[in-house]
Amino acid sequence: MIRGILVISCVASCLAACGGAKHKDAVTTTTRCVSPRALAKLDVDIAALRRAAALPTKNTLFGNAAVNRATDRFLNDVELAPITNLKRNRMIDHAAGALAGRCEQCFQALEAARPIPNIRRGFQSC
Repeated sequence: MIRGILVISCVASCLAACGGAKHKDAVTTTTRCVSPRALAKLDVDIAALRRAAALPTKNTLFGNAAVNRATDRFLNDVELAPITNLKRNRMIDHAAGALAGRCEQCFQALEAARPIPNIRRGFQSC
């Protein structure tokens, strides 16, 4: 009997703690989270994109294998990086600039990965 009351009180206290934060407080705390390690990794990915874009390509629509691999790696890393949406958008700008005119499909993939709707709504991810 006492064990049941104890379990119920623990569950009730956990449920009460979950809904206590306001949305505005959550947004202000996540705007400060930018990982220097994640930014360094993205800078390495952008440098790899620049090196791959310097290689010759037969068709600028598809790019070359190195550009495709580097773009995939960058898109994966930028999606998983604990950075804000504004910083994520800026890193995609740098990657798109590195690919300028070398791979049209890669450029479109970068444009599709932009977090523009979340930025407009004020959502900050981290």
